[in-house]
Amino acid sequence: MSQPASPASGQTTATGKSIEVRSSRVWALLRGRFTEFLFPSRLSTDQLGITLVKVDFWLTPWTRNDEHLPMSHLAEVAHDRGLVWDSISIESSGGLNPLKVDGLPKRGAKQFVDRVRTWMNA
Repeated sequence: MSQPASPASGQTTATGKSIEVRSSRVWALLRGRFTEFLFPSRLSTDQLGITLVKVDFWLTPWTRNDEHLPMSHLAEVAHDRGLVWDSISIESSGGLNPLKVDGLPKRGAKQFVDRVRTWMNA
């Protein structure tokens, strides 16, 4: 009799494999964003939704914004391609407060957007 694998075992759960992308520290340094240099913004997704974690101020890293957008409320994923770094903006069906992250590595941003669009269209 086999038992189901636990999420801690490193295997994929029923919701599928999650993906995470972080803003670039080099981008933050060149733009003069000290807080994002110390604490890069993290954007992660799985089939249940999208989560954004941003630290507001470098001196108080425990005051951060954790925003979650369920996949059922997702309206649009905008991928702004730059010369070196990309930006992703995610809008909800309500239209308020889009999730936006700048300074993402090109490859990670493309993989993130492709995965989210695949799940949106499924």
